[in-house]
Amino acid sequence: MYLAHGAISYILNETVQKNRVSKLSKQEQLLVALFSIIFGILPDIDILILSMTSIPSFMHHLLFTHSLIFFVLLCLLLNSFFWVVKKLVNKETRLILNDSLLNAIQWSFLIGTLSHIFSDLLFSYSRVLFPLEQQITILGGVFKVNYFASYLLTPSFATEILFLFLFLLLVSRKYLSKNLISKIILYLTIPLTLVYISLTAFMNLNTYNKAKHYQNKREVNDMDYDGITDAHDSDTNNNGIENIFEIDEKEMANFVQSISTNRYLVTSSNDALGRIKYLFGTFDSYRLISQAYFEQNLAIEPVLLGYAQTKYNIHSYTVSRSYPTLLYEYLSENSSLNDLNKTDDTRKILFVFQQGTVVNMGVVLDGNRFGIVLPNDKRLVTHTLEEITGIYRDSQIKIADISQIDQQHSP
Repeated sequence: MYLAHGAISYILNETVQKNRVSKLSKQEQLLVALFSIIFGILPDIDILILSMTSIPSFMHHLLFTHSLIFFVLLCLLLNSFFWVVKKLVNKETRLILNDSLLNAIQWSFLIGTLSHIFSDLLFSYSRVLFPLEQQITILGGVFKVNYFASYLLTPSFATEILFLFLFLLLVSRKYLSKNLISKIILYLTIPLTLVYISLTAFMNLNTYNKAKHYQNKREVNDMDYDGITDAHDSDTNNNGIENIFEIDEKEMANFVQSISTNRYLVTSSNDALGRIKYLFGTFDSYRLISQAYFEQNLAIEPVLLGYAQTKYNIHSYTVSRSYPTLLYEYLSENSSLNDLNKTDDTRKILFVFQQGTVVNMGVVLDGNRFGIVLPNDKRLVTHTLEEITGIYRDSQIKIADISQIDQQHSP
């Protein structure tokens, strides 16, 4: 989670400490509320600390600073600090820093930090039991991260929005003037958010999701420890050869075959529904190829981005040309494109041409089975050559022979 840590901490603090906080003055209650929000966000301060070191910030869930033992020790340290404060301050100050207020703040720290740790576990993997290597999650194994979908379209983000609206509802009830319009808005948005959670959960469970790699139950973000996450690294093993050249074509074909079981939604049209499905990370033919590469921790988007920046002299982190177009351009320049031979061209990338234009692409699985998304497909299945040519009449299928690429080509 990113946005709702403070909100979750406040909600839990108001629930767990309801009786204790109700005995405080209004000013003290507001102070405890502010502390509860701050303490809920506090564990992510390790991102700032990591920015001063050579350790990338994306590692913060895997370090001691995001473990239970760390914040239990901090809680004990805070208790000791308050004990010293009580002994040192004079009577006038003790009237302000009374035992009831300090106890409420201490509980806010424990509730806030632990709520942060456990809300991270809800959808993410974290090394919460440090020094044990094992990473733990609650729902991360069910609602996995989609390689193509924005975080805004995930169950995790939808859940954050729900907590934020619950937080606003509690705050408005306790601290804001009674406003009918704001109450109506809040009471309407919470049910709508529940609908949004249901939608994101449905789409997540019906799309293929894998944007993380694990070794020995530990998340691997940066295989070669060069400070670049593997999803954005054009050479993930740092051997001087771009990812596209390193694909194991047999593994690629086996993966495509294994998921083409009529389970996962695909995007086969550019109408409103097709665009919505696409935003949620459903496969088209290019994404099928891209995911097959990423299964081997070989992201191709960084390669294609670098290729486009060089070829078109683009000084930007984004390019206007689509990745499917760039993939064809890249492979046509760096490999041989040959007519399909059913006997010899298994486990290779294919391009479908109509009137000299690429209209689709996919993966050859065997002599007459192809991993490809056709215009009428709703779910991911394999297709025969006859089905492809039936859709694309007078078409020509060419195969990209990556094995002929100069293996010394480097990024």
